[in-house]
Amino acid sequence: MGRCLLAIASIALLGACTPTVDASRTDGPLFFEVEHVGAPQGLDPASPAPFQIDARAYELSIRAIGHDREALDWDGEVTVHATPGALESDAVVQVRGGEATTTVRIGKAFDVLRIWVSDEGDTGIGRQGATFATGAAAAVHIDKPTISQLQEPEGADDESPLTRQYVPVRAWGDSNPRSLIVTTVTNDGFYVTDQDSPDGSFNSLFVFTFSRPEGGIQVGARLSALAGIVSEFIGYTEMQFPTYDVDSFGHSPGEPLLLDPSIVCDDREMEAYEASVVRIEGLVSDFVRASDCQDYIEFGQWPVRLAGSCGGGDARMSVVNINTVPSFRFDCEGGAPPPPVELDYLVGVLRHTAPADPPWIVDVRSCLDFPEEHRPADCAELMERPLSGPRHAPHEYYRDIATCEGVPYSLHEHQEP
Repeated sequence: MGRCLLAIASIALLGACTPTVDASRTDGPLFFEVEHVGAPQGLDPASPAPFQIDARAYELSIRAIGHDREALDWDGEVTVHATPGALESDAVVQVRGGEATTTVRIGKAFDVLRIWVSDEGDTGIGRQGATFATGAAAAVHIDKPTISQLQEPEGADDESPLTRQYVPVRAWGDSNPRSLIVTTVTNDGFYVTDQDSPDGSFNSLFVFTFSRPEGGIQVGARLSALAGIVSEFIGYTEMQFPTYDVDSFGHSPGEPLLLDPSIVCDDREMEAYEASVVRIEGLVSDFVRASDCQDYIEFGQWPVRLAGSCGGGDARMSVVNINTVPSFRFDCEGGAPPPPVELDYLVGVLRHTAPADPPWIVDVRSCLDFPEEHRPADCAELMERPLSGPRHAPHEYYRDIATCEGVPYSLHEHQEP
């Protein structure tokens, strides 16, 4: 049954009809009583269940209640919903004689899990027969995920298992606190490491704030709360549209983690260090292809070869310093590869950029990340401005909208004159 809005401000419009419910109808259920069978962990807010990626089973009893507030003898279907979490069992439950018992499986649930059922009609939402009567079970309290649990990929695609969800992570202000320390602040966000997790355990995260972060964010700040939308930016896990609170200042961000050259060609092992401050040693600039100079000119990234090997070949990475130390540069304008430069070490934040070659990048935070003999003469001046700048990536990798004419398109074809 539907009703169409035919006029707005005296102008006749044709549009899609939206389903409505007949308010005078009393032959169907008014609502459902939904209860947990047994006592799953987490019904008590003081004793939340631990967060886990794998699904948990919840047994539910469902009873239809009529408009007289009494149990109703009713046959139909109800649809199960759950949030936040992923329903991994059949969403449709058959109700006979006004009652049903079912077991639902829900994975990736966190914070406060709500499970409810709704009568959406036997042939789907908005169809004949739907009463939209609803009922919810008691809330289940579950620990927020740690940064490591958010970051560690679930499968071979290297994405966070919580991608595209708004997720709060455990921080110092939670009942089971974690020491989340800011390690780097940039023009468009900040990096945070959970120091209660071991080094190299997926325990660092980039928080993208679009511009210089506010709210007292500085290196050494400890966060009492952190939440945001988990996203993948050209292969790099980050938290967008964040909310956060600072608990205190002056904490040590920790020492840079020494990166083993033997793992730099293994994406899975490198993922464990993503967004952490790392140190690479015994490196030499490695411009060997024409595309290396093209990438350097366009994106400011330059290839390096490390002392050691990986996967039976050279251990290679990329470096980006154009946003922080532009005065350290190579001459790629003449067409010939620039001569190699050897550095004892280099420090920076480890990032992954899918289109880069090599894809793992050390993003230099400041001129102090270079060995002293390679720091440019304007180092002191550079230190007076905010660290790092906006990220630069090929347009087609982050705006892939196939339904818009002309998109994706080449960045160079649409530059302003």
